[in-house]
Amino acid sequence: MIPASPVPFWRAIPGLALAAGLGWLASYVHMPLAWVLGPMIVTALVSVTGYPVVAPALGRRFGQAVVGTSIGLNITAAALDTIVMWAPWMVVTALVGIVLAAVLSVPMSIAGKIDHKTAYFSLTPGGLSEMANIGVSVGAEAEPIAVSQAIRVALLVCLMPPLIIALGIDGGLMNQAARIELSWFQVTAALAAGLAGVTVTWLLRFNNPWTVGAILGTGFIAALGLLSGRIPGILFAAAQFLIGVSIGARFRRESLVRLPRVFLVSALFTIALAALLFAYAGALTAITGLDLASVALGSSPGGMAEMALTAQVLHLNVALVIAFQVIRAFFVNGFSLYFYRIFNKIGLFSGIALLMGRRLSR
Repeated sequence: MIPASPVPFWRAIPGLALAAGLGWLASYVHMPLAWVLGPMIVTALVSVTGYPVVAPALGRRFGQAVVGTSIGLNITAAALDTIVMWAPWMVVTALVGIVLAAVLSVPMSIAGKIDHKTAYFSLTPGGLSEMANIGVSVGAEAEPIAVSQAIRVALLVCLMPPLIIALGIDGGLMNQAARIELSWFQVTAALAAGLAGVTVTWLLRFNNPWTVGAILGTGFIAALGLLSGRIPGILFAAAQFLIGVSIGARFRRESLVRLPRVFLVSALFTIALAALLFAYAGALTAITGLDLASVALGSSPGGMAEMALTAQVLHLNVALVIAFQVIRAFFVNGFSLYFYRIFNKIGLFSGIALLMGRRLSR
């Protein structure tokens, strides 16, 4: 949760109004992920200027639950068969992403002048808060990690949709707008199923239960054929708005002033990691015949909810994209510390530093 501001709540209202205004304008001109990008950009700019912003954790969680519920409605029985078929490649893709992030963390540490533990957990594509918490447990610095993770999600939610659109890729699956809109009674049932999934995944201590749990809960009833359709546009836009505001509020003026080098280096290495994984997606497409867009979004180090939303906008196989993302999240959030120790033990980090003629700062 973004720390509470000591100023009155009413002072944050202009920023929220601007965020909503840009979200509406972006939607009006048909910008992909309009209700995420518009509020995110405005909130980040307002926050960096030092003006108060409001982004309560409950708002982001509600947004994640609604988006997860919407995504879960795409999980049909046929989609589950596809996920099972490609599960081995999903595991391989997760491991490739982890290894590439580990390799790039060495030059990132040197360029950013931060200790290597901090660089490793900054670049590893995990949860926005989980990586900071895990990193701190082994002596890494929390703030650079949190800043880098926020930059990763913000950058890729801005870059991936226009990149795939520029390549002329359209998945050809049913447009969300063409699906029957759920009645509010059905929406209540879908959200109830999603929240049931959230509760189960929270009790099982899954990471990001508000997204993953909602997907699993709603996906269960969708796969059984009990519910089909789409979340009403106004609710879906509100959920994206809350997610966008939450991402933007992570960019705080004090962090930018204190860590300008980390901001720049994190952005550059996030782009480098994304480029390498996009190249990997191209190779995997050539090997398997899967469509490039779905694999690119599935392997992208962007946020899970944001990449799934992009898949919906581009009429791609949302279930496939989210399965790639969920499996990577499972490995990264659950085992990133173990991977760090293994890489350290086999000399991966020191070997890369030696090739660069440098020594790692620990």
